[in-house]
Amino acid sequence: MTCVIVEDEKLLALVLEKMLKEEGLDILGIASHAREAIELIDTKMPDLVFLDINLGEYDGFYVLENIKHRPYVIFTTAYSEYAVRAFEENAIDYLLKPIREERLKTAIEKVRKIIESNKEDVLQESKMREFIKRMKKEKFSVEVDGEVLFLDISKILYIYASEGEVVVVSNEEKLTTKTSLKVCEEKLPAEKFLRVHKSYIINVEHIKKIIRNYFGSVALELSNGDIVPVGRNYKESLKELLE
Repeated sequence: MTCVIVEDEKLLALVLEKMLKEEGLDILGIASHAREAIELIDTKMPDLVFLDINLGEYDGFYVLENIKHRPYVIFTTAYSEYAVRAFEENAIDYLLKPIREERLKTAIEKVRKIIESNKEDVLQESKMREFIKRMKKEKFSVEVDGEVLFLDISKILYIYASEGEVVVVSNEEKLTTKTSLKVCEEKLPAEKFLRVHKSYIINVEHIKKIIRNYFGSVALELSNGDIVPVGRNYKESLKELLE
């Protein structure tokens, strides 16, 4: 864990530095006044700042108001009257000088636990994002009779609109939903599904054959034997697919 010390008394800063090194912290720098502290914190971006409140012209609260980087903060001061405001600034702890070793250990342990907890939260969030991403690739969600069903995308043959409703045809069943064909098209992967008619979307992996008649009309026979018409305005899209 990295940290910065902000302390205007040099001897106290050196004593605190020694104590923190014994606790295994990596000291990135020491600042003796507010402006120096702001620059040091924003440049080094430590995990934690040990921040004295009385720094001469500007105080520790001024530092917090002006930094861009947001580290965890432990206040160090000889005055107890600032404690309420310190915690209002979301300080992790408030150490009164002279700082006792056991009290310092307790404060550092608080920060370590918070950091570990945040890492776990980030990991879980990352896993959830990856799961959702995978679900979107493999599953198609559709609302049927007030319930949301997740269908295997690979098993969907085609989807069509009829009399204000949309029917999803899979290898296993036909499901009717009020979800519009346009919304279905937006949710399905474009590399696998193609709009071939104003009322039909097909899974290109289930095309069995192309049927043409003497009048120039085109239709598709799918893997389950169903015939799907190809609209005149969609023939070019089909042609591009077959090239």
